[in-house]
Amino acid sequence: MKKIMGIIWCVLLIGFSSLPAAAVQDTPRNIIIGQEESIQGDYFGAGDTISNSGKVNGDIYAAGSEFENGGEVTGDIILAAMNSKIGGKISGNLRLASNRTELTGEIGKNITALTESLLLAEEGAVDGNINVFASRVILNGIVGGDVRAASRRLEINGEIKGDVTASAEELYFGPNGKIQGNLTYTSEQEISIPEGAVTGHVEYRLPEPRRNRSQSMENLQKGWKYLHLIRKGVGMLAYLLIGFLSVYLFDKFMKNSAITMEEKPWHSVGIGLTALIVIPIAAVLMMFTVIGIPLGILSLILYGILLYLARLPVGLWIGRKILKNEEKSLLPMLLGLVILLLISYIPYIGRFISFAVLLFGIGTYLINIQRILKKDKPIEEL
Repeated sequence: MKKIMGIIWCVLLIGFSSLPAAAVQDTPRNIIIGQEESIQGDYFGAGDTISNSGKVNGDIYAAGSEFENGGEVTGDIILAAMNSKIGGKISGNLRLASNRTELTGEIGKNITALTESLLLAEEGAVDGNINVFASRVILNGIVGGDVRAASRRLEINGEIKGDVTASAEELYFGPNGKIQGNLTYTSEQEISIPEGAVTGHVEYRLPEPRRNRSQSMENLQKGWKYLHLIRKGVGMLAYLLIGFLSVYLFDKFMKNSAITMEEKPWHSVGIGLTALIVIPIAAVLMMFTVIGIPLGILSLILYGILLYLARLPVGLWIGRKILKNEEKSLLPMLLGLVILLLISYIPYIGRFISFAVLLFGIGTYLINIQRILKKDKPIEEL
């Protein structure tokens, strides 16, 4: 049950900007666990770049564009990323969905991978089994167990101590390729196996009759479309959760922001447009000086957070207009956000409305932050 919940969390994290449980250095987009850092228990993280150079005494559940492990993980790694580089030492299993995967470390148990390409480098080692579905699989390291692969091309240039069961259009043995067990492969044509490359017996199978390739490609495209829709749905759920947290933790501020948008709409848009243009330019200019580099980076981080959360006050305002008799902010916030998120998927007009929402949201935030800093009398609540 723990592993199942971890996988669910990994999927949900794709929709989040970032909600790291623990990290030495982190931003909403980049998460780094330092070399001297040790994390007790399971680690959950999502961002553009996730890097572990320390020690995690538990499992890692991660989702991002880039993932790199160079440290030690005493449990499993469950991962969804565009590019993955797995080094260091992992005592448990590695389960991942990725575009490109490079394995340079030691995996204590098994690998289950759905990836475009999988490379087990010469210095890499897997003590257990490898189960992989990929376009290209290259095994240059040591595999202590069995290999089960479905790929267009399978290259073996390392030692596999167990059996190999493969479905591949191309099967290639390098000079160091060695299978201690049996080889069973399915292909359109029989492949010439180098003498001594397989210790056990070799069995060749013809593929079963298949539908035409165009139909298969069409089904594959449908599958990716469904995955894209699921990702959008998860993203919506994640943003609704953020909306819930915002009214739970900062209810008064969110109400005041919604009121400001109604009372000063053009003022909010003007400030929002100005901030949208000026903040990134000012942040970049600050980084031309050594002293200004941290301030510039911090400004860009806060700018990104501001953009991501800009829908919230607008969503609350819309929800309040529809649910006029609702005293609490939760239902209006969720209703307004659902409306805005659905509108954002409408071609052309959705982008225009989303841009307008962005300006309103940024402007109302900055106006109310200025009021707080000046300790002005707060606006009366709705």
